[in-house]
Amino acid sequence: MHEHSIHDKSYKYLFSNPLIVKELLESFVAMEWIKEVDFSKAQPVDKSYVNDDYKEYEADIIYKLMLKDSEIYLYLLIEFQSTVDNYMSFRMLTYIMELYRELIYKHKVKQLPVVFPILLYNGERKWTAATNLYQLINVPEQLQQCRPYIPQFQYYPIIENEILENELDAMMNVIATVFLLERGDKEIFLKTIDRIRNLMHIYGNENMIIRTLLVWFAHYLETHGLIDNAKPIIESAFHPEEAYSMLSTTLQHLKEDLRKEGYTEGLQSGFHDGVQKGMREGLQKGMQKGMQKGMQKGMQLGMQKGVVRGKQTGLKEGIMQGMIKERAKIASKMLRNGIDDATILKITKLDKNQLESLKDKKKKKKK
Repeated sequence: MHEHSIHDKSYKYLFSNPLIVKELLESFVAMEWIKEVDFSKAQPVDKSYVNDDYKEYEADIIYKLMLKDSEIYLYLLIEFQSTVDNYMSFRMLTYIMELYRELIYKHKVKQLPVVFPILLYNGERKWTAATNLYQLINVPEQLQQCRPYIPQFQYYPIIENEILENELDAMMNVIATVFLLERGDKEIFLKTIDRIRNLMHIYGNENMIIRTLLVWFAHYLETHGLIDNAKPIIESAFHPEEAYSMLSTTLQHLKEDLRKEGYTEGLQSGFHDGVQKGMREGLQKGMQKGMQKGMQKGMQLGMQKGVVRGKQTGLKEGIMQGMIKERAKIASKMLRNGIDDATILKITKLDKNQLESLKDKKKKKKK
């Protein structure tokens, strides 16, 4: 499955829960009207549209939001992106126009409501796309008088890679936990289970929001090749304590695998190879030097230096091989799950040549 598709599906699942939407708005949109929204009455809206050419397309998330103790409502549009789209403002405006078309011709509204558009971007690259449609339109000097009549449309960007890590860490909620995990940092990942335990205490009886997080996290582990089967955790998620216990055990095993398995295996193999190589090099140099000062003394000196050099070389090469084997193992799991190259390189820190070599080996095994 393509990484973009995985990202979209996982986020669509998350934001199908209005409480996650509430957290997103309260944490990252500094506007007073959010305090007035009654999220218990949030209504998801059909997102599929068919244009005049019978071409079907779909927005990611649309909600109808009611204000508390009021007939006032607005629509919330959320679009998810993992890559930079220079024409994002045009795309989002298209979705809003199709929503308006439906409200006018199907629901016969007399006035059009407010639609608040949010872009949620979790890609690695800097977000450089225009946030206003106006910025995409070239207005030559001779046509400056047309400026007042050029369409103005702007979306609200939430760019994950621009949010400071310490800010996210200080937000003890589900959406900040998701954003932290999306960064692919190993140390953050290993601390996640403790953070989830704290969230369970914070949310108390609000089981649905914790269940949403646990299911999302189980899928995250599976799609990133860290576990083989997320189904048992997902099935237990209706009982958060049980799901947490399973996740805790799973992550503990993952910690041990990440810290020991690859390193130990690579260290043993690399240390042995490195010692042999170092002794050969040291002996050869020592013998050359010993020929000048005396064969016997030189050989003895060469052997001593060879052993020392061998141990040093072996330890260094062993650690490197251990790290590479650990990363290769994780990359292999991710390849089996259809994760794209860019994501694999980001998470495992392998270089492109190492990844290509791994893919070649995989192809040969299939043959």
